[in-house]
Amino acid sequence: GCNSLKESKGLYNEIIIISSIEDKFLVNDSIDSLFADFTNTPSKEFLYDVKWINPNYFRDYLEYKNLLFISISSPKDSTIDNLVNQFVSNYKQNIFTLSDVYANNQLLMIVKSDNSITFLRDIEKNKDWIIENIENNISNIINNYLYKQGRDVEIEQHLKTYYGISSKIQNDYMIIKNDSINKNFTWIGRGYPYRWLTFMKFNYEKTSSVWGEYKKFVSKNMVNVKISDYYKNILFESDDIVKIQGLYEEEYSNSGGPFIAYAKFDGLKNEIFIVSGFVNNPGKSKNKLLKELEVQIKNIIYEEKYEK
Repeated sequence: GCNSLKESKGLYNEIIIISSIEDKFLVNDSIDSLFADFTNTPSKEFLYDVKWINPNYFRDYLEYKNLLFISISSPKDSTIDNLVNQFVSNYKQNIFTLSDVYANNQLLMIVKSDNSITFLRDIEKNKDWIIENIENNISNIINNYLYKQGRDVEIEQHLKTYYGISSKIQNDYMIIKNDSINKNFTWIGRGYPYRWLTFMKFNYEKTSSVWGEYKKFVSKNMVNVKISDYYKNILFESDDIVKIQGLYEEEYSNSGGPFIAYAKFDGLKNEIFIVSGFVNNPGKSKNKLLKELEVQIKNIIYEEKYEK
């Protein structure tokens, strides 16, 4: 059971690849392509930290967070092939995932193919599913980490009163600005490295530009913040939810960084509710901080719970 296992090791986005040296030579390029996604913060930061390990020492990595076992039947090897074959014989599939096998909050993924050609075909066919499983495990890991020091129930109640939402807010956040008259804007934040969460609600017609209306509302309520047009990414995740990514500049500190937002439409009221996360960590990596904010935002927008 999970209770008898140790906590998984390694970085939250570290992907440990376990394969023979011969198989690595055959599949290295396709794996690099699979995990090549990045975000602009504004410098390019890769979403995943891929590490190929020496197969002779694979046992040293069995308690890591994200494990990908790769086995190509031809050419045959005497170590990883045998291990993968044991899994495959138990589960009767060639591509599958397991959770918490050697440690808690762990994803173990098995990919077995007859040769390099079928491997390429299998990866292409299942790439979205592979990334989805890894992203779900990363969200689980971060969600379990976020609230270890407790939650701020006063801010959570405030957001419930103003926006009718359930939220989980870390206990070191404070309210920076709040529109107590219109009850359509709240800005909370925490100390260095600086992270902000904003909650906004306003009238919206679907014929309008999501990006343009969002920029205008931010400019009105966060006078020191400017949304840049240098980089923007808008993804329609469903009929009523849009994911927005971009960069911002902060006037007082003469700095800035990345932001991520999720917008949810209410077609009956012609309203849009947006939760945004802003990161400021000059000269240092921002990807993990941004991911932490995204997990909190998605918990609210999707009303999902990541705990096991």
